[in-house]
Amino acid sequence: MLEVLERHRVAYVVIGGIGARLWGSPQLTEDLDVCASAVRANLARLADALNELRASFRADGGAAAVATPAWDARALSGHLGASLALVTTFGPLDIWFRPDGTEGYVELDRRARELPLEGLTTRVAHIDDIIRSKEAAGRDKDLAGLPLLRTLRRTLERRGEA
Repeated sequence: MLEVLERHRVAYVVIGGIGARLWGSPQLTEDLDVCASAVRANLARLADALNELRASFRADGGAAAVATPAWDARALSGHLGASLALVTTFGPLDIWFRPDGTEGYVELDRRARELPLEGLTTRVAHIDDIIRSKEAAGRDKDLAGLPLLRTLRRTLERRGEA
């Protein structure tokens, strides 16, 4: 999924569980969460990427797809206040424009780091921003993982990596 986003030059930051894993968390996750820029030109690039990924809305938060017409910037602009829970040819993808506890892409991108991932270099939200977002979301699974993420942050700080 990240290769497709990169190929379409989508401005995004990896957040959520994959973001935490890229910082070194051992916790597993089932989907990719990204925060995308809401600038109209970026929405058009994101729409092209979602069409290539054959992205459809996830039914009831599960893996089943709901028929979705072709994506375009106008359709995406109608979802800027919410996240998009999607299923793609490569698995679940959640697109956020303003993740819980954040002001969105511009804020997250300011502190994001470039981290390697299987031949790509991808922008990943700062560990503090991932923690802040999970705190704000308040879901049981997010709250349960916070002690581990805080320990990881202290380790990264001691090593000068955060």
